[in-house]
Amino acid sequence: MSSSTHSKSNQSSLDNGDPNRARARLLAKLLNTCGHCHSGVQGHEFALIATWIVTKEKDNALVKFFEATKEHQWPKLREFQNWRGRSDNLEAYAIRCPGQNLSVAIIKTHFELLQGARLLYSEALSTEEGDKLLSPFQVFGGSRSERTWFSQQTTVL
Repeated sequence: MSSSTHSKSNQSSLDNGDPNRARARLLAKLLNTCGHCHSGVQGHEFALIATWIVTKEKDNALVKFFEATKEHQWPKLREFQNWRGRSDNLEAYAIRCPGQNLSVAIIKTHFELLQGARLLYSEALSTEEGDKLLSPFQVFGGSRSERTWFSQQTTVL
């Protein structure tokens, strides 16, 4: 067995039972570099913030999903919470750089395994927009930091 085959086999077995690790590997592969620190995304945190099923029929919700992301309408984006395993899906993620800056990314996952996932949109957010992105998701109120919330909701890439 070649070392690359052995390595891939070990990596897959490490992901068994932990979909977050598999998702972290997928995001690291798709994102490649951070829009803030311009280095690899290892050590960055991510959190899934919205999902939507992609259908073959015309769906205005898909347009609204992208509009909410590009126009930084974070509470509206958070309303998108449909996902189906036997369908293609859009997934929006918040990614936190070790420097505490946030980015947002949208990927499309495909039901057909051979199609793979694709990065459709990525944006490095200003500090102000990053704070706005986190504010609708605050569960502790003003007494605890956004970092506490984010760390409890995320997986490290």
